[in-house]
Amino acid sequence: MPDDKQSTVEHPARQANTALEALSTGVLIFAPAGALEYGNDAARRLLPLSATKTGPPQNLSELAEVIPHLDISRIGNSDHRVRSRWLRVGVQTTANESTIVQVIDITDLKQSEGTLVNARDMALLADRAKSEFLANMTHELRTPLNAVIGFAEVLRDELFGPLGNPRYQDFITDIHDSGRHLLAIIEDILDLSKLEVGRRDLQPEVMDIADTIFSAARMIARRAESAGLTLRLEPDDDLPLLNGEERSIKQIILNLLSNAVKFTDPGGSIFVHATCNQSGGLDLSVADTGIGIAQQDLQRVFTPFVQVETGRRSQANGAGLGLPLVKSLAEMHSARVTIDSTPGVGTTITIRFPASALVTKPSDG
Repeated sequence: MPDDKQSTVEHPARQANTALEALSTGVLIFAPAGALEYGNDAARRLLPLSATKTGPPQNLSELAEVIPHLDISRIGNSDHRVRSRWLRVGVQTTANESTIVQVIDITDLKQSEGTLVNARDMALLADRAKSEFLANMTHELRTPLNAVIGFAEVLRDELFGPLGNPRYQDFITDIHDSGRHLLAIIEDILDLSKLEVGRRDLQPEVMDIADTIFSAARMIARRAESAGLTLRLEPDDDLPLLNGEERSIKQIILNLLSNAVKFTDPGGSIFVHATCNQSGGLDLSVADTGIGIAQQDLQRVFTPFVQVETGRRSQANGAGLGLPLVKSLAEMHSARVTIDSTPGVGTTITIRFPASALVTKPSDG
């Protein structure tokens, strides 16, 4: 008659053994001296035979032989290519200095990772090819377009005498204006393409951001006035100097102002602010009282060639490159772009430059 106490002890042990045998994960238990004490069926299936044995590894040294580059002394997981399969091997020690090794077949996972990596690399190559094509194509388009604009200016200004019928003047003006508009779009595509393929290098200099704001605003003031808009420039006094590329910063301001003019109705206002923020950086923002942007479209406006639905014909006046270019140029200056907009109320776009981009003005003394 079996001892009830002994049966009670052996029953959990049998249960544990049954559970280990049912696992798809290989489990090996080695004694403190390194000899194999236990190995389940999954471990026997997953591990190749030792070169000197007809069975699975019988000690830790044999295990290191059949799994290339396995470091038994290293606690944790490591991945190894074993013949045609990938195995993830986990090593851990117990309180009595036994070693437990877990082996998982991750071949399918590695193949999936390889497929994803290849797909990512192909997508990057395709995107780079697209950007290089656009950069080359826009460069080729600019040359004949500049000629068209130049000849249109000659005819418009009647440099070689009057054209005759006054209606020709209207046609020439349309040709000239359309050419300038198309050239502006091509320039934006070229700049964006250069940024995407890494051909655009900054040439930073220390600038007075207030002067840059006023300079950019002068270039758009006539358009704002013709559109019946009020343009207010409100940079704080005694702002620190900004270390950046002035041409790019001016382009950021111009693009934001152009967007504000385009989507603000007559009688509205546009504000340009520059102020130091609580993080020690500088916030440059352009705010308008225009038609605003729906919440679901706030991030889409920074995607190249995307034009959100506004119900206005003026949305056709561009290729959807102004704000993506602003974002790319800002990020080149380590700046963040934020947008806050409410339909029917207006939009505020802020470029937040880090404290590292600021330079303290020298004292007059």
